Amino acid sequence: MALVGNIRDFGLSDFLYLVDRGYKTGGLHLTHEQETALLFFDKGKLVLASRKPEDEQPELLVRLGLLNEAQLGTARQALANGGKGTTLTQVILDQQLIAQDQLQSTLLTHTEESVYGLFGWPEGEFRFEQNQRPDPNAPTIPTPISVENLIMEGVRRIDEWGRIKDRIASTDMIVKFIDQPGEKAKGVKLAPEEWRVFARINGKDSLAEIAQKTSLSDFDVCRIVYGFLTAGLVDVMKKPRPVAGSRGAVAEAPRVKKSLVNRIINRIRGM
Repeated sequence: MALVGNIRDFGLSDFLYLVDRGYKTGGLHLTHEQETALLFFDKGKLVLASRKPEDEQPELLVRLGLLNEAQLGTARQALANGGKGTTLTQVILDQQLIAQDQLQSTLLTHTEESVYGLFGWPEGEFRFEQNQRPDPNAPTIPTPISVENLIMEGVRRIDEWGRIKDRIASTDMIVKFIDQPGEKAKGVKLAPEEWRVFARINGKDSLAEIAQKTSLSDFDVCRIVYGFLTAGLVDVMKKPRPVAGSRGAVAEAPRVKKSLVNRIINRIRGM
């Protein structure tokens, strides 16, 4: 019999703790409004997490840059010919298509980011199917991960999200450079990930689009932009609505002059 409930009454962190301590194997199905998530556990450890159906498909390995189409095809054919008791991940490692540490690291990062966002759900129906396992073709993590660190990091991010959302209400917001960078911008030094976000700010792309183009998580992009806001470098605004009478045309966000971008870069570099 499946275990059902609502994370409003039984928190996600509490449920993960029980799965971990009980060495549970199965699939945790979560639904909140229009969002869904699916987490698979093996003896209390996480082997796969998805926020959208395509994350459970082998093509995820191509999107993450781990394999090319030809390599994926080879692995899938080998899995089909291998009989029962094996998985796509095992085939990939057996055929040495990619090093285990690289496969583990990339899938681990993707899985963690998929889970962290769930901690911000104020409520949501859950259903735990005992002994349910992912499809053998699913891109599971080679070495299942403990949920303890996921719980601690997820709870920490809830606190950070609370501060960030005071100024960044959603990832649909547009970020743009301000006309006159404040005194706080002088001498600011940016880390590599911050430069990646900085270079994508154009006054038109939303935070979610910047996250997609930089391959960073929504949380990391919002955290970085929150720092830019605090430093007086940028501002955020709601995405423009369609203009009435324009047959669905979307109002164009203000264009950012190249000279302005260069001026801000010079401020940051302390020039």
